[in-house]
Amino acid sequence: MNVTVEEKGLERILTIEDQGEKVRKITDALYKELANQVSVPGFRKGKIPKSVIRARYKDYFAEEVAKRYVNQYLPEILKEKELNPVSPQIAFGDVELEGDDKIKFKVMFEVSPEFELKDYEGLEIEMVKTEVSDEDVQKAIDSLVQQNVKLETADRPVEEGDVVKINYHIKAETGEEEESEFEAEIGANQLRKEIEEELIGKKAGDEVEIKGISLLDEQGNETGKADIKIKILEVKKKIVPEFNDEFVKEVGLGENVEEAKKKIREDLEKQLEEIRKRELEQKIVDKLAEMYDFPVPQSLVEAETEFLLQEYAKQLEQYGIKPNQDMLMTAKEGLRQTAEKNVRVMFVISRIAEKEGIEVTDEELNKEIEKLAEAYQTTPETIKKYLEEQGALDNIRFNILREKVLEKLIEKANIKEISKEEYEKRLEEEKKKEEAELAAQSNEENKEEQTEEKAEETVENKEA
Repeated sequence: MNVTVEEKGLERILTIEDQGEKVRKITDALYKELANQVSVPGFRKGKIPKSVIRARYKDYFAEEVAKRYVNQYLPEILKEKELNPVSPQIAFGDVELEGDDKIKFKVMFEVSPEFELKDYEGLEIEMVKTEVSDEDVQKAIDSLVQQNVKLETADRPVEEGDVVKINYHIKAETGEEEESEFEAEIGANQLRKEIEEELIGKKAGDEVEIKGISLLDEQGNETGKADIKIKILEVKKKIVPEFNDEFVKEVGLGENVEEAKKKIREDLEKQLEEIRKRELEQKIVDKLAEMYDFPVPQSLVEAETEFLLQEYAKQLEQYGIKPNQDMLMTAKEGLRQTAEKNVRVMFVISRIAEKEGIEVTDEELNKEIEKLAEAYQTTPETIKKYLEEQGALDNIRFNILREKVLEKLIEKANIKEISKEEYEKRLEEEKKKEEAELAAQSNEENKEEQTEEKAEETVENKEA
């Protein structure tokens, strides 16, 4: 076996040449398989000559021999050459198969980047000081009360805040008609203002008609006119519960209002702490990204870009937007930069973990798998098998490693808290500075244009 290694940045191109028994064993085995699987007119299965198989399946045969050779002997080659591909996806090509025992082909893959680990202790991180206020507690109480509002049929005219069930018939000036039945809350911007104004004061059984109402597109531009007929089928008034001892007992928040307020505050503080932790982790990641600028494997960047793109598409769909190909391609261009940063930080985090002796135990991995199984309402065994089949188990392991490294970096970080007022003041100053820079740049561009115009006038006068 003869192996030469060519380096192109992070890409490694191996040219592998071999002749002899190892290659012959692979070709013989492949001959037998194909002879028993394929059908060739004039020959019985299992009795097809090698020359016929090679002639009919020349390209496939050579590539398949190379694939089997790679699967069997590449780990040994990589170990000998001290090479470690960053991805299991390895490309190969330029296959040349001579006879049954001589082969030559190329294998291409990327390796991890080499970089010097910088000092990561005492990272300067600023955080806006936040705490749960009495106003936050009251908002949570108001939200809880609204979640427990009950509706009761009301035999009276429609008032703001009522929920009305209506039959809605619209006829556009083009002749198109549409009819539907639904419920809407008056005053919640679920219906056009002019329609709500017509409904207020009416009772169940009443009908209203609005002629020549404007039809609007998503941008609010008029696209035509229509006549609308609405019949009120039912009027429901809201029964808003009082936040008292009886209510908090009913919703399981304690025995009295004070207990409920205390529990609500504690829950809000836990939520705030989790938000703060995630924000702090992101600031650490951003700080690490600023510290390094080494090249990263493009295969990993491409994979990360595709992942971010899928997440972006899911978010749009949650808002009821079905992204088209143009939207996704535009987003992909912007996401690639984020993907490159994520991949670079991944290598930095892995190197810090190595230096700090941080590892992921099987127990930690199994706990994470159990959480996923519970979320998807299946067994840990099923989740683990699926992750292994998708090649995603290492992703789960790295996510755990990432959390542990970030916890260590947060412990070592120099975290400075600033007030909300100071933060907002800084934002305002930065905004004014950006505006001043843009204005100065605009003035400079205007001066250059004026200079060019004067120069052109001078040339024209001389020519005249």
